[in-house]
Amino acid sequence: MKNPRKSSSANISPRKKARKSRCSVCASLFSKNGLQALNSSTGFSHRTFEEYKSTLASCDFCNFIFGLAVDGFGHSWLPNTHLVFRNKNEPRVNVKSIINALEGSIEGSDGTITIYPFAKENDPLSTMIPRRPLCRDVKSSHVFNEAKKLINTCLSPKDPSLGHQRCRYSGDNVLPTRVIRINDRSVQLQINKTDRRGSYLALSYCWGNPDPNKQTSLYKLHNDNLDRLVEAIRVDELEQSVQDAINVTRQLGYTYLWIDRLCIIQDCEIDMAHEISRMATIYKNADVTIAAGTSERAAEGFLGTLSTNAPYLPSSKFSIPMENGRKGTVYLSGKAYEPNHALDKRGWTMQEYMLSSRMLIFSDYQLLWQCQEIELQSVTGDEQGLEYQQHLESLPWAAFDDGGEPAYGTHDSDKLYLWKTIIMQYTRRNLKVSDDRLPAVTGITTALQKVWGDSHIYGHWQQWFIELLAWQIPEDSRVKDRRLNRAPSWSWVSVDGEIEFKDPIIAKDAIVKTLTARMVTISCKILMYEEMDDADWSTLSQDFDLVDSALTQEFGDRQPEYLLLGSTTTCDTEERGLGLIVLRTDNGTYRRVGVAAFSDMSIWDQVSHRVVELEPKQK
Repeated sequence: MKNPRKSSSANISPRKKARKSRCSVCASLFSKNGLQALNSSTGFSHRTFEEYKSTLASCDFCNFIFGLAVDGFGHSWLPNTHLVFRNKNEPRVNVKSIINALEGSIEGSDGTITIYPFAKENDPLSTMIPRRPLCRDVKSSHVFNEAKKLINTCLSPKDPSLGHQRCRYSGDNVLPTRVIRINDRSVQLQINKTDRRGSYLALSYCWGNPDPNKQTSLYKLHNDNLDRLVEAIRVDELEQSVQDAINVTRQLGYTYLWIDRLCIIQDCEIDMAHEISRMATIYKNADVTIAAGTSERAAEGFLGTLSTNAPYLPSSKFSIPMENGRKGTVYLSGKAYEPNHALDKRGWTMQEYMLSSRMLIFSDYQLLWQCQEIELQSVTGDEQGLEYQQHLESLPWAAFDDGGEPAYGTHDSDKLYLWKTIIMQYTRRNLKVSDDRLPAVTGITTALQKVWGDSHIYGHWQQWFIELLAWQIPEDSRVKDRRLNRAPSWSWVSVDGEIEFKDPIIAKDAIVKTLTARMVTISCKILMYEEMDDADWSTLSQDFDLVDSALTQEFGDRQPEYLLLGSTTTCDTEERGLGLIVLRTDNGTYRRVGVAAFSDMSIWDQVSHRVVELEPKQK
């Protein structure tokens, strides 16, 4: 997995005039002697920190490299230390005669920067630089054949012991309740009343709004059309993404396909609740999940031409003088490519991503593969194309393996960090129905309950209940109201939008006494507003949940109180208190309105513990 780098070089932007390499050192990188040095054990010694600073005004190439290196190495780059480049070696790339990628390092640092060069087909530099402008290809026979090879290597159906060991879950291959059965000439809904076994694919896609020009489209399964779909499904009535998924299923040689909108009865709450609770099993046991990465709505499809159909080329463009007197043009990217998928912005699809054993992602330029043993890459594995940055690399799939103790998440601190990371990334995504805030992660919580042997209440795990109360809303994301009919105010589920966890609670002070969905009581210290003097206020920082206008209305004539959860340690090893800002309700319970931090813990010394009840969910 590639680490993201801050860089001034964007992936794609309007073409600019080529900047010039005005120094001999930069030009020599792309010479025969430069290539020889790049492939040597000592590498190509480019410039020191001080030398770069002196050339910034005269060489655009040096300026580009210096920006990447400062971001990558920071203060560890000493003034007289050289930045050394080497030709990045790949298993299937012969780097003797080409520049694959420039991997830069400095003495005293384990980090590296990587620069990916591209050249056009007939450019003088094209004989040395193999990467070309990349046109979209996600459906050619070559691409599908390579995808089938990857699936076969990972699963090894004839002898599973030869497949990827980390991708072998203990789950069986029982088909879901309903699947789409796809033959050469027919498509129909199949209902599995008994445990029928079989291999199947699952689709992850954005629903979006229906196509207004397709009046007879079949959008979803409901009680009125169930019998008709069991007899036959007219493919031309389906939304384009579903048609594309059926095409992909045939191309990959599979018979069964699971699609939520057509395999869950959408007008039956009982069926929806039952199938959503099985989401973890459905995606986990699918041979592969087809991810329609680029389409914002199902009507668009994911196999066709995109509106942004220009070939990929990095925006940083440089003119390089060559040994034969000609000038070549190189396009440079200072970071791995991170696709901007519409699918990655949808709330429901995060659990589909996390729970899938294997994924085929139909991206903006290439068909991508990912499993637990192979990081995100093109199915063709062409190292002359793009290297990819995975946006969810911090979420290890091994945490969901119920076949034994997972490789990650054996310590409570790992588990708590994982859950916080999941929630922070999930709440940045969009939900069409805001009340899906908790249901859209039911698959994840179901899987983790089995692995962790714990249960959660409104998205808060029992063993870390106090720690998870310290969530907060970023200042620019404060909300206008609470959804107290959805969840209690102490839960992140009660608000819409992004939430975050900052300082972790190292030492708990509050203790849970009662913890059920209907009642939460804790033993804690509470400091009242009128008990605080000016010196106390100077130690306090506050972050409220609601915007100021809504906050004024919520407070009315009441004053806030402060409930101590525990303490953390700052970078200066100073102890710092963390707590909730609460309001006492008319029935004596306490409503959360924000979080507070105290730089002076001594203000709590004379405060005694007492048992209080947190405000429950409203009916």
